[in-house]
Amino acid sequence: MKITAENVIKQLQKKNPQALEYLLDTYNKNIYSLTYRILKDIGCNEDIEECVSDVFVTAWENSHKYNPNKGTIKTWLFIVAKYKALDYRRKIYKEKNLSKGKEIELVSEEQVENKVILKEEIKQIMTVIDNLGETDRQIFYRRYFFYEEIEDIAACFSLTRKAVDNRLWRIRKLLKKEFSNEGRSFS
Repeated sequence: MKITAENVIKQLQKKNPQALEYLLDTYNKNIYSLTYRILKDIGCNEDIEECVSDVFVTAWENSHKYNPNKGTIKTWLFIVAKYKALDYRRKIYKEKNLSKGKEIELVSEEQVENKVILKEEIKQIMTVIDNLGETDRQIFYRRYFFYEEIEDIAACFSLTRKAVDNRLWRIRKLLKKEFSNEGRSFS
């Protein structure tokens, strides 16, 4: 069976190795580029390559978690890649600091509470973003998750730079409003 963009997820869920090969052929350069941007200043090439491999292993093992209502397969892979790369970044940073003889700091109760609050705030942000129109949601993800340049985003959607800037401004304003309604501020 020929693997296409339309059937790749179903084939991935059936554990068809050709589906994984399709993902690698189609998205490897994009995933590598994103991972490189996140790890370039702290990791080496082996770290970046290992992280990229982990992204595709995660896609293979968790294809059942893909939700087409939340975005394309590319968006899903980019989100997986971003979080994998950030995990690698934390791990590498921790290893480098431990190897320099720095002691592990004890985590206070306040730090734990702050992490829990941050996690809840991220969920709220994602709920607001998921309720945006498709174009605005994609623009937000491309800019703040994938770190794409505004000019590239504008070209992708056949918009002017000013139009993309305005959409991003409205989204930030919406997020600020959402958080100010709850007595918190969003910077």
